Amino acid sequence: MTGVHKPVEEALEEKARLLDLSNDAILVRDASDRITFWNKGATDMYGFSREEAIGRVSHDLFRTEFPEPIETITQILLQEGHWAGELRHTCATGAIKTVSTRWVVERDASGNICSILESNRDITEVKHAEEAQNQLAAIVESSDDAIISKKLSGVIINWNNSAERMFGFTAAEAIGKHITLIIPADRLKEEDEILARLRRGDRIDHFQTVRRRKDGRLIDVSVSISPLRDSTGKITGASKIARDITAQKQAEQSLRESEQRYRTVTDAAPIMVWMSGTDKLCFYFNKGWLDFVGRTLEEEAGCGWAANVHPDDVDRCWQTYSSNFDARLPFEMEYRLRHHSGLYRWIFDRGVPRFATDGAFEGFVGGCLDIHDRKEATEKIRMADESLRLIKVQDEERRRIAREFHDSAGQTLTVLGLNLAQLVQDMKIISPELAREGKQIEEVVQQLHREIRTASYLLHPPLLDEAGIKAALSGYIQGVGERSGMAIELNISEDFGRLPGDLELAIFRIVQECLTNIHRHAESKTAWIRVARENTNVLIEVRDEGKGMSPERLTEIRSHASGVGITGIRERLRRFGGEVTIESNGSGTAVYAKIPIPNEDPLADVEPLRAAV
Repeated sequence: MTGVHKPVEEALEEKARLLDLSNDAILVRDASDRITFWNKGATDMYGFSREEAIGRVSHDLFRTEFPEPIETITQILLQEGHWAGELRHTCATGAIKTVSTRWVVERDASGNICSILESNRDITEVKHAEEAQNQLAAIVESSDDAIISKKLSGVIINWNNSAERMFGFTAAEAIGKHITLIIPADRLKEEDEILARLRRGDRIDHFQTVRRRKDGRLIDVSVSISPLRDSTGKITGASKIARDITAQKQAEQSLRESEQRYRTVTDAAPIMVWMSGTDKLCFYFNKGWLDFVGRTLEEEAGCGWAANVHPDDVDRCWQTYSSNFDARLPFEMEYRLRHHSGLYRWIFDRGVPRFATDGAFEGFVGGCLDIHDRKEATEKIRMADESLRLIKVQDEERRRIAREFHDSAGQTLTVLGLNLAQLVQDMKIISPELAREGKQIEEVVQQLHREIRTASYLLHPPLLDEAGIKAALSGYIQGVGERSGMAIELNISEDFGRLPGDLELAIFRIVQECLTNIHRHAESKTAWIRVARENTNVLIEVRDEGKGMSPERLTEIRSHASGVGITGIRERLRRFGGEVTIESNGSGTAVYAKIPIPNEDPLADVEPLRAAV
């Protein structure tokens, strides 16, 4: 430094020494920006010793980052004599500090630059705090939630943009006002309780309540409130975050109403309804199901329902449900479910997958019907059909055996009888004694012939196919009367005519069964039979004057609980859509049958049987 400037530099250095106690970094630069003075504050701030700093260009030493081009800063400094701003300096350790700097130019009498006095203050932490505060402010202002700060007295001190949108009050309208500005009159006690808890240092999370907008409309909000503390830890106020949950509440209310409507509908439905989630576990059973099993929802929930399934069906039932659940496919199955009476009843169950509006799988829903009575009725029909089939097979077998008797045994016995008669005639001359014995044998053959003819007639009367029901019944009744000694009266018109073969056989068998029952059980000496046409029906009436049936026995027969012969009659009538009625008392029994006449050609299904020779 030249001698001319020596007094000036010494004066500046003297001034700098006075600031050596300052925490700020104070240095002096010459016109070439080389450091000529370095105080202790600079060493503490940057970590460079005085020896390391003196003579160095300050911008090179600090690797200074300027907020604008150095040329612009230099121009301002020269024109105005001073410049202030913020710089970023790199310390000896490599750490970067943000400093608030002020430069002042010292000139001589000629106006030449003698030196530049530079004062730097470390504001790194302040900048970090500002950045954090700015970030926080940006978050607060950009938040969709209303963020409000208030004093412990309840006076609002901060009000963000979302608070304006949510409650309708601008920040100018809200700040300085009491928080009751947005609290409905019927909820003012809530604020007292909140302030009391804040004074105790409590935090309030997700408190759901109602607040009032500027236009008077009430909205549902979820509020979280935290106490604000000063640097000493003293609670000075509160920060409140409020979220508008009106739409959520409306959705929840709509969901509850929808669920209630669903439960009302399903409880009123004549089916049993269940629902399961994505875990296969059932969480809902309607009233119909619970009433059926006589258990609570808690008992049925999860897999509890399986305890009601019949042990023989439970594995099959679960396998069907599980496999279709995994495949997301509808299913149908039948199984036995224990009724609240303790009995198992057959259930038809149909399940279908449930999907949300976005297509997400939500589980299954199913509906069940009690099909026990229908299944039993179906089984009864199947058994009845099987019974009819067996009756038909029996009739065909009777017809076949009767034909064999007629065509084979009957003819053989006829030839045998003729041959014996001729032999007896020839033996009268040769040996009267042998002729008498032959005559006895001839009588035995004739008796056998009559018994075979009777058996054949009982199996299937040939007159039924050849002459119709009137002739067949007349012949049959005559034979029964002769064998049993019972007086039987048949009332059937001469012009009764022919009916379809199956119907004529059914009429014959019904009368045959009734006479058999009278002979075996009624102890009656008389029987009265009437067969008549009435419009499109055939009416059959068979009565006796026997001992009748007890009321209990009559009830059993009427309820189909017993009576093999009557069961056979019912099965034959069922084929034609007919019906039977039985009446009995101490003076006898009467059986009434009514059969619709089918629209078929008579004899269409009859294969004639030749009468025994």
